[in-house]
Amino acid sequence: MALDLERLSWLEPPYEIYEFKPGEPAVFHITSYKIGKMRIIPRWPGAPPEKLVIAIRLYVDPATKPAYPPYYDITPSRLVHQLSNLLVQGIPPGMALQITRDIPGPKAHFTVEWVPK
Repeated sequence: MALDLERLSWLEPPYEIYEFKPGEPAVFHITSYKIGKMRIIPRWPGAPPEKLVIAIRLYVDPATKPAYPPYYDITPSRLVHQLSNLLVQGIPPGMALQITRDIPGPKAHFTVEWVPK
């Protein structure tokens, strides 16, 4: 699925950017999702002061995230493109999405898979 930054709508605040920790699997019980754009302030050395990015907002089961807002925003570019191709195929019933980051920083790769809830 090709993602066109210019054609995407803005994701409304508040933003809830998920910070992946290297080597620690993150599990999301997704109920729906939205692909859009947002401005972020990158923190890696040499980063621009702000950056317009494509993001995926993952709405999750409130039982797994009781605090407001009921979603997480996913912003790493490589992961956004990987996830968009997976999510357009549908969310399998009874499954959760597990994402694992390999290293810190902007060169990270991610393992993405559906796992039983």
